[in-house]
Amino acid sequence: MIAGVKGATHRALGTVLGLGYGTAAGLPIAGVIGCGLLAPLTAAGPLSPDIDLQRSWRLTDRWTPDELLGRRGPLQHRGITHWWGLALAVTLLWWTALAPLADGGRGSLLAHGAGALLAGWWSHLAGDLVFGRADVRSGRGPGIPVMPWWAHVGVTLRVGGALERAALVALWLVAAAQVLASLGLLDRVSPTAR
Repeated sequence: MIAGVKGATHRALGTVLGLGYGTAAGLPIAGVIGCGLLAPLTAAGPLSPDIDLQRSWRLTDRWTPDELLGRRGPLQHRGITHWWGLALAVTLLWWTALAPLADGGRGSLLAHGAGALLAGWWSHLAGDLVFGRADVRSGRGPGIPVMPWWAHVGVTLRVGGALERAALVALWLVAAAQVLASLGLLDRVSPTAR
C-alpha cells in the first residue's frame, strides 16, 4: 500500500478548515459545528481525494489503459483526484451555482454544506502537500500534482513521523479553540485571546 498522510490528521485538518469556513461564512454556532462535522467526510476516506485508493478505483485503473495518456495516467494514487485544478473547478462551480443560495433561506443549508465539503477536500490536498514523500517505485514525486496528474510538488515531511503526530495534536487544539471562540468562551479560558 502506498503510504499517505494518516486519516486522523486529515480529519483533524478537515475539521479545522470546516469550522473556519463556518465561522468565515458568519454562521451561527450550530452551523459552524455542522461544517466542522461535514468537512472531515471529504478530508479522509472514500469521499476524499483518496478515493483513488478504493478497491473499485484500483480495479478501474488496472483495467483502463489510462497509462497511454502518459506519466502513469490520471487514475494513479495522488493523480487527478489530488490535482488542485480539479478542486478549483469544483469550487468555482460551487461559487457560481450554490454560493448565491446562501442568503439565509432554504438554499443556505445546501450551499454551506457543499462549502464545508469543499473545505474538507482542500484540507486533504493541503495535508498531502506537506506530508508524504516521493514514491520511488512508481516514479511519482512528493506532494500533489501541479499538472493534472504529474509534476508533483510537496514539502516531503515524513508520514506518521513526529511532526505529523505533533500537527495532529495541534490541529485538535485549534479546533477546540475555534469552538470555544464561536461560543464566546475563549476569553474566559485564555485572557490573552482578546
